[in-house]
Amino acid sequence: MNETANPTTVMAFVEAGTTQQQIRTAIASDGEFQLVSEQPGVNKAAQNVRSFMPEIILVDQRLGGQPSLDLVDELSLQFPEVPIVAMLEEEDTLQAQQFMLAGVRAFMVKPFTQVSLLSTLRRIRELEGRRQSAQSGSGPAASEKVEPLQILTVYSPRGGVGCSTIAINLAVALHEQLDVRVLLMEGKMLFGHLGLMLNFRPQNTIADLIPHAGTLDEGLVDEVISQHASGIHVLLGPSDLNVAQGIRPDDLYNVIKAVSRVYDIIVIDAGSFLNESTVTLMDAADRVLLVTTPDLAALHDTSRFMLLSGTLGFPPDKVLTVLNRAGMQGGVRRRDIESALHHPLFAQILEGNANVMRSLNRGVPLLYSSPRNPMSREIRTLAEKLVAMRPGEAARLSDDRPRKKTKAPARLKRNGNGGPAHSEQHQAALRLLDR
Repeated sequence: MNETANPTTVMAFVEAGTTQQQIRTAIASDGEFQLVSEQPGVNKAAQNVRSFMPEIILVDQRLGGQPSLDLVDELSLQFPEVPIVAMLEEEDTLQAQQFMLAGVRAFMVKPFTQVSLLSTLRRIRELEGRRQSAQSGSGPAASEKVEPLQILTVYSPRGGVGCSTIAINLAVALHEQLDVRVLLMEGKMLFGHLGLMLNFRPQNTIADLIPHAGTLDEGLVDEVISQHASGIHVLLGPSDLNVAQGIRPDDLYNVIKAVSRVYDIIVIDAGSFLNESTVTLMDAADRVLLVTTPDLAALHDTSRFMLLSGTLGFPPDKVLTVLNRAGMQGGVRRRDIESALHHPLFAQILEGNANVMRSLNRGVPLLYSSPRNPMSREIRTLAEKLVAMRPGEAARLSDDRPRKKTKAPARLKRNGNGGPAHSEQHQAALRLLDR
């Protein structure tokens, strides 16, 4: 048992039974945590939480024969600073999403092991510590120090808005501007498309990195993670769906912690599916780029997610809204979008043209295939704004000579596997569909 001077306090809303005993046994076996209270029902829940002031709350899926969603919703609104972990009876995607929308930070599927419970509690505690550190640095003195801006998660609650395109080209733009080691990581374990969009099929995936996350060094990174012809490194999700389904949020978090010791910038394509893994990717990030488009459906989903981000305890400046396809015909105007969201847009990216689709089909980042495209210019501007948020880098870049924007260097005429790509890029990309 690991004894600690100040164990993290845990409160459990759970009825008597097997789950209660699992919680007691797991926490009693490890001195890092202390179970301060067990509540078998929802009566006076808020009052009890206020009395014990736990640092983490565990909530069973059902209490008194009724779903505990209303309890989670009440507690997350009254105690947004206390992370909630839900314990579900089965792995139901819709159910998990409902609990996430109610304000849960993580969930576990019963029956769970002592190891998995303690691992989840440790991850939540560490992420909460990061959040509190970020909030403590948001006061007047924060402007005098360099804010961390290493991990960027690109996400949208609505699919098809261009998250992957933005993530790819933003990673390239940051590498171009900072000349540092940049990792593009696929956060979608199921049905990710980064490999296809980059005409890139490395031998290893994130599944090969998970067993080594605790001992990762630069040498091992070079063996496992492949470099794309653009200069960025790329870590894809597994192509085997069975392997992908076995990757847990804890695995993702451990990988992010490991690669953050090796890479200067990490851009994560989190896609549009909201689950515990997605929340973990956002929790681990220094900034979340929330992508939307100027249509009512996308804006409605964006507005709902912004409300959810408050219950997740994100600092106000962590989520940066990016309007993609700005200026599209019939789209909502920018000032109306900001008025509806009650939130200013951090950046906008103009509607592209046929070159955008052509770059995707050829597997070449737009910044190289069409450097003068309006979308390329806007993504470079987005990268510059992000870099400017780091005072040290902003000062350094202001002293540099303007970087000349050129067409793709000759090395981009070969794909990630070393084969020719210039005249056969679209055929090579199509062949990936058959693999």
